[in-house]
Amino acid sequence: MDHPLRIPLHISGRAKPHGFMYFRMCAQSLIRYKFASEALSKLHHLDPRYDDLMRETEEASVQPVIFAGMCLEATLYDLAACLFGEEFAQRTEKLDPLGKFVVLAQCVDKKAPKKSHAAYQSIQALVTARNRLVHYKSQPVPEENLSEFMVQATKAHTQHVSGIAASFRALVLLSLYFDGNIFEELRILPSFKKPEHWESVVPCELHTEVHRCIEISLNARKQATDETAK
Repeated sequence: MDHPLRIPLHISGRAKPHGFMYFRMCAQSLIRYKFASEALSKLHHLDPRYDDLMRETEEASVQPVIFAGMCLEATLYDLAACLFGEEFAQRTEKLDPLGKFVVLAQCVDKKAPKKSHAAYQSIQALVTARNRLVHYKSQPVPEENLSEFMVQATKAHTQHVSGIAASFRALVLLSLYFDGNIFEELRILPSFKKPEHWESVVPCELHTEVHRCIEISLNARKQATDETAK
């Protein structure tokens, strides 16, 4: 059965922005993945339950990356449209999410984010993992030189795991990059400027991750201030 059409007007002035919904979906799916992964680590690979749980874990591993990628796309578009107008948002659509983030940061802060910044690196890891899933291609298994095949498979797995780790973190660091002021006003993403803005929105299982992101953001801001003062 189809669900009914509903077009709520958001506090940002836009209709049906989905960033907040995708943010919640990313958080919930990351928790499911962590539970499945932890349960799998406690089973021996010869346990009859292992294969089913392995399949469940692999499927669960896809969702945080996909939902985070969807949230990132929706958030960056809405942010561009709210701050600089619909025409500006449409022009930046040709860029990948990392490029959109860089352009928005330049427009807001009058400077580009450093590639070493945690927000930049998390978004980059997320986009890499997301693109690999969305544009997934199987690999031939060579009859010889299996060691090279294993190297490539291990590299792809590492990228995927990095994307899972970066999924929720990238969204939190994106909000923190703009110091919470923009998201506190527009509510496109949760603001992490004050606990009362996010504690009821983020599942308690991920509160430690939020505090870690806040600490990372504060250290990055302090380092930037110290470099400017020199």
